Amino acid sequence: SLFPGHDLLKEDTKLVAGIVDSPKPPPQRITLTFRVLNGGMTRRVVFCGAGSSKGPILRAVFATDNDFDTLKRIEIDGADVLEVVYADPAPYPCGMVRPQVEDEPVVDWVVDKDALEGMVAVVGSGGECKL
Repeated sequence: SLFPGHDLLKEDTKLVAGIVDSPKPPPQRITLTFRVLNGGMTRRVVFCGAGSSKGPILRAVFATDNDFDTLKRIEIDGADVLEVVYADPAPYPCGMVRPQVEDEPVVDWVVDKDALEGMVAVVGSGGECKL
């Protein structure tokens, strides 16, 4: 668990770090650091989110300006997928996760319809991901 503004966002020596002052319960957790997530040690990252409380985070992580119908739709393993682009700069740690793998979608966002409510298409610069 990486939280906005937390000191662990700057951790660059450890691969896994403990957090004892989480702003959300439980207060004690462990987390992979950006060194692992972005440093070539990770082939794929999956974010899961459900419920309308995730909508504002998704809208901030992906700079939203257009209708979802305008997004590039692709098929991966029989599933319809929307191709989106991160907002830059990233407003939340999840938007800062950008694994270094070539020629492969490396960040997957699995979210429910409630999380997408009010979401519009994504424009901006930064790393690509699949939604």
